[in-house]
Amino acid sequence: MEDNSRILIKRWLWGLGILVIFLILVWKLERLATLAILSFLVAYVLNPLVTRLSRIKFIGRAAATVITMFGLTVGFLAVLFFIIPEVFEEFRAFIGRLPALADKFQTTAIPWVESNLGMEVPGSWNEAFGHVLNRVEKGGSEMIAPAASVATTVFGTTFSAFFTIIGALMFPLFLFFLLKDFPKIIAAVDRLIPGRNRETIHSLAKDVDKSLSAFLHGQFTVMMVLGTLYSVGYSIVGVPVAIGVGLLTGLLCFIPYVGAASGFVLALLLAALEMKGWGSIIGVSIVFGVVQLLDAVLITPRILGGKLGLQPLWIIIALMAGGELFGFLGVLLAVPTTAVIKIFVAHSVAKYKGSALFLSDRPLKKTETKPNGDPGE
Repeated sequence: MEDNSRILIKRWLWGLGILVIFLILVWKLERLATLAILSFLVAYVLNPLVTRLSRIKFIGRAAATVITMFGLTVGFLAVLFFIIPEVFEEFRAFIGRLPALADKFQTTAIPWVESNLGMEVPGSWNEAFGHVLNRVEKGGSEMIAPAASVATTVFGTTFSAFFTIIGALMFPLFLFFLLKDFPKIIAAVDRLIPGRNRETIHSLAKDVDKSLSAFLHGQFTVMMVLGTLYSVGYSIVGVPVAIGVGLLTGLLCFIPYVGAASGFVLALLLAALEMKGWGSIIGVSIVFGVVQLLDAVLITPRILGGKLGLQPLWIIIALMAGGELFGFLGVLLAVPTTAVIKIFVAHSVAKYKGSALFLSDRPLKKTETKPNGDPGE
């Protein structure tokens, strides 16, 4: 029994050690790790499609990879040349209406604020700029000190932009080789598993793959459906930049409650800036309520269901912790990593409850005997 307990503790320590080393490497090599892990996640999502295509006669794995990446590129270009220009056109039109909206705001909202709240609001843009300039002149001596910090930030931003360009160029290359050699990579990892542990690890890998692939495919579908519904609904009620706001709300919906609420607040602000009365604000509220109802009753249960098995609170905590520790990479990996950890923890707890370390402190029943042969009390 003691040997089994030692083996279990040893496995826990090895697992924690490997996890710590992995997290340190990700932290130190954040940019490279982001590129590599993002490429692997996309390859993982596209691998089933490439596998199906490669089974067609006269189409090998390399050809199936090229076909899949070509389709992905066409879809990306379609978004780039059809949807993005429409969003920019809506945004440009909204910016063009800002002077008229500012004049309307000055003649309606400012008098109400001054009379009801007792606040003094600048009467013109020049006056507002004068207030800002006066504050800058008073604090000018305090602004000289951070000059070196500003220069460092500028150089750092330039380097980050350069690396982003290089990463964007390297991403298709990483993705191509990962997709083409995905079965070989899995087989190579499988050969490193000791025979005595192969059955257990295969069972764990099967559970992880089932949960993770269903979530990634399902979550992407849910985001696209919600983004489309929000875009159409906000366009109908006349929200400025409706397509952009709708798609952004859909993309943020992977954050439970917070994502949808952020998009809703943004749509409300844009509708209020139009100053067309309460109709547009009520319309935004109705669209948000209807889409949320459809999401709760129909969309998410049908497409995603309970495939991840995580409570919304845990997802929010995971996203916050991931973003705080590793930035964008942490947000990207927060939910999948939490889902994988959940499966490993459930498996470890089950093993622990069946181990001598857990069962050794169990009180003896009347039918059991002590080691010396005396009956248990």
